[in-house]
Amino acid sequence: MKKLILISTLAAHLLAGGHIDTVKTPATEAMVTTENLPTQERTWYEVAMFKPEVPLSDEELRNRVIYTNVIGASVVMLWGTAFWDYFTTKPVLGDEGWFQQDTKYGGADKMGHMYSTYLWSLGFSSLYEYWGMKEEDSMLYGPLTAWTFQGLMEFGDSFSTSQGFSYEDMVMNTVGAAFYYVREKYPEVKRKVDLRLEYIPDFNSNVDIFTQYNSMKYLFALKFSGFDSMEDTPMKYFELQLGYYTRGYQDHENYNDKERVTYVGLGINTSEVLKAMGWTKTSKIFNYYQLPYTYVPFGYDFDSESYVQPYSRPYYGDKK
Repeated sequence: MKKLILISTLAAHLLAGGHIDTVKTPATEAMVTTENLPTQERTWYEVAMFKPEVPLSDEELRNRVIYTNVIGASVVMLWGTAFWDYFTTKPVLGDEGWFQQDTKYGGADKMGHMYSTYLWSLGFSSLYEYWGMKEEDSMLYGPLTAWTFQGLMEFGDSFSTSQGFSYEDMVMNTVGAAFYYVREKYPEVKRKVDLRLEYIPDFNSNVDIFTQYNSMKYLFALKFSGFDSMEDTPMKYFELQLGYYTRGYQDHENYNDKERVTYVGLGINTSEVLKAMGWTKTSKIFNYYQLPYTYVPFGYDFDSESYVQPYSRPYYGDKK
């Protein structure tokens, strides 16, 4: 639910005022204003995302970013006060642990913090670039905004009787934002490595879709297509995966046993396959979402201290 509230920040800003840009035609050296230029009718998407009708100045773009952060922060605090019992107690620390057996989610929530901050970094960076920000700037300000909002929610949690401030969450938020920046800053990293979420909804669960950790797996994928020696060979359609997931920590009464599994898998690079079929735009989705059953995993369960053979257990683990 907390991740859902961040979507409001994508539209939380002020529209630019009626500034006038001037341009000079090469042939006549005559000055004309952009107000006199013919305007194209804007699509519903451009209107919804507040795409500027004329290029924004650096100051106007900076103001949009500031307004997005200020208004978004206000929404988070107001929503938290109304629905998440923010400011009902003095600041408290919450010792949630990392990936131990005695933690609430076995560490799946920590991976969730890393991935959600990473994904929100992508969202804000794309939005800022859509408004006209230079790519080298958006790759910095996007993750900074995402990290700020995740941090604000953690700050609000410190005033909550049911939560408390978790430094572990802040560390994983930082890792997610930093990984996004590094991946965008260095093209070779982006060519080779993805951070993804695998998710098959459990419609019989009473847990909201954002915290259905029994249905999720988090993984890094090393893409063979990113290596020059393999980019023009059939090997470009394959990848090596390193993932982590838990089962039975949430809704544990529905499971025979708890599981904390780290796995290595050899998989098909779905994005590369779709790209070869001409579905270039669609293929980009699978740089962030892992299509289930497109890899062969070999895992180790830290709870039962046993190896997990490929697909020897159902997707939702050892469920009753």
